[in-house]
Amino acid sequence: MRFDADLADHVDRLMSIEVPGLGDRDRPSRYGVVRGWSLPRLVPMAEVLNRKHWAQVRTGVYAALNDDAFVTYVGSVRRQEAALAPRMRHHFRIDPRRCETWTQLALIELPDSLEAKAVLRCEGRVGRALDPLDNERLPAVPGRRPWLPRARQG
Repeated sequence: MRFDADLADHVDRLMSIEVPGLGDRDRPSRYGVVRGWSLPRLVPMAEVLNRKHWAQVRTGVYAALNDDAFVTYVGSVRRQEAALAPRMRHHFRIDPRRCETWTQLALIELPDSLEAKAVLRCEGRVGRALDPLDNERLPAVPGRRPWLPRARQG
């Protein structure tokens, strides 16, 4: 699925469950989907790894995308120090093939004060909305059935 402006609006509304006011057009928030003008800002993965973008982010949900802007993976970070670049490097160490397909990153920024369990619920909600290609599981969301990955081809 492509991460477009409509999905970004939907994700912001979902995040408002954990971060009240997020997604309210009358009261803009510094949290939620990081955007250019209205579209989600898609940053080249190399710039995230080199800490040119989002170097100080400690808490949020991220979506890795391929060259065609299809969502390949959804995950989250919540740390005391900068988190995105180290987390991406960890993913690439586990599976180096991801370096070829995870070429862009989108970010849903969350408050650093958000509890770890709430961040995981946010990850679960975002993952269900974006239906990533590479995730094998997503965190539980209260009142929702477990997410099942797509059948893999080949």
